[in-house]
Amino acid sequence: MSCLITMVALATAVLASANAQSHQLYVLNSPSNVKIGQSSVPLRATELADVLSSTLGFTVPHGEKTWNSLMVENPFALPEAVVVLEIPGLKNPGFDLNKVDHHDMILDEPLDEVYATVEHRMKERLDNKEYSIMHGSLTNEEFLKNQVFHPNFKLNPSIKPQHIDSYDEKYAVFFNEIYNLHQLGQGVKESMLKNNVPDFHWFQLQGIKALTAVNEPNSEETIEGEKVLNEAISTLVQSYNEIYNNEVLIIAITNNAKESRRNKRELSSVEKNLNVAEPISNDFPVIFNLILWFVVIFVFSLLAIALSIAQMDPGRDSIIYRMTSNRMKKEN
Repeated sequence: MSCLITMVALATAVLASANAQSHQLYVLNSPSNVKIGQSSVPLRATELADVLSSTLGFTVPHGEKTWNSLMVENPFALPEAVVVLEIPGLKNPGFDLNKVDHHDMILDEPLDEVYATVEHRMKERLDNKEYSIMHGSLTNEEFLKNQVFHPNFKLNPSIKPQHIDSYDEKYAVFFNEIYNLHQLGQGVKESMLKNNVPDFHWFQLQGIKALTAVNEPNSEETIEGEKVLNEAISTLVQSYNEIYNNEVLIIAITNNAKESRRNKRELSSVEKNLNVAEPISNDFPVIFNLILWFVVIFVFSLLAIALSIAQMDPGRDSIIYRMTSNRMKKEN
């Protein structure tokens, strides 16, 4: 009966894991020295911080066991920047790029914690160097005051879609974000970001989520909005490639915003029901070997001492010899 319950729980875990993989990771641009190959094993959010840190040349606690699809061919020619685009609500991305690698992703940790981990490692290891860190939403007015954004950029009229009214207030968030994406791309090309010190930029794009909230997923407005967003992202990728000479890793993380929270809750509850053991410390094998071999050496040493004492011939040091030797002399 217990075996049957375990099998049912495992099957449920697989189904929940498949649902949680509604998150996708797209490699929009990768330097020649960094290869992210295809893998049947999904990338967990808890591993993403180590992947990004390894790409920037930082040592990570888990070493090469983080994710076997990442390969850094030349550790002396690492990317000069990592750019992450977080796009909730984008279900059918059609990025206008030559080659885009796609990977399933399990969101077992908030993406804000992933960013915080990489940011902490950069500040810890590049303490006295001039590096660039940007993190925020392209709809946040305070974040848009960053000097990288081009203040006088004018949006090309051909970019405006036909089925979405740019003057409609419910589309204001989407159009502002598209404008800010192009503004960012123009500002990146004119900036002095490249200084041979790693940079880390993380942007949150909320426009498509706001667009799908007021339109059906397969409506003309949503389809055209996704197309406009993909074109803006492609322009941004080209801008980063120009300033960093293609030595930049750019990834996009998409998900179905409506299902992500529910899937994560289901997956965590199933894992708890499986009674999975807590992960052991990395020092456990060392401590175990020290204790094991100490016990082995101690036991064999004690055995050798006991055997040697048991077979020892006391000779004239024997108490019997000492007690009888004087009497024997007297009798003689």
